[in-house]
Amino acid sequence: MSGSSGRVVARPIHLKAPDLVHHTVGVIEEQLLEMVEREFARVSRGLEGWPDPHPDRRPEDSEYSRVTDATRYRIVGARADAWAAAAVGLGLAVTDDRVEWADAPPTHLGRSYVLAPTAVGALPLVIARHHLGDCDDAGLTLGAGSPATVIDVVPDCGCDACDSGSGDLIEVVDRSFAAVVTGRYRRLSKRDQVITLVGDSRSSSNIDRRRADAVLARPQGWAELTGTSWLIPTRGAPFEP
Repeated sequence: MSGSSGRVVARPIHLKAPDLVHHTVGVIEEQLLEMVEREFARVSRGLEGWPDPHPDRRPEDSEYSRVTDATRYRIVGARADAWAAAAVGLGLAVTDDRVEWADAPPTHLGRSYVLAPTAVGALPLVIARHHLGDCDDAGLTLGAGSPATVIDVVPDCGCDACDSGSGDLIEVVDRSFAAVVTGRYRRLSKRDQVITLVGDSRSSSNIDRRRADAVLARPQGWAELTGTSWLIPTRGAPFEP
């Protein structure tokens, strides 16, 4: 991400598309990543990235109750908008202002929209701004499915102590989008037990690893949120920008 100059330079994105229609999917993936970077350069104009403010020290106690500049976090919303613009530009998705949530998000939401994929069986994404500090639209809430389930809140805190730089936050956004777009997002839930796979990463709550392994192999009785890849054409030919 940016250094002392404040210029926004995103880190490379790494996607893993399903092992289907190799050539076509690879072409679409390359087009998508290139367009995300172009759109991000456009929509992030006027927004400055920043380095990790404490790369080699522990945060001060006073930083845990302070949000020095909430507006700078708008850069994470710009990254999400870049993904959306790229997906729409390639014909992979369309936008819709009608947003429905399965459960109320834990954030105070503002502007929101749905990014609905054109591929059959793919998960739609909800992109929503939320209130952070003294700014109404600095935070980003991401949802998946219809109605949507919250899959990420960026930043997860926003206080100065938890700030690790804008580069880390953009990587979080990229990881969520990449997992859903390539069909590698999976969430299984049963009462208060939740297992989540985001690409190669896995997390769980209120369930031990051995039991989670068994559920992933045989998820009968669990509610599952997942979808196909957005990158597999449904109209007989590769998408063109």
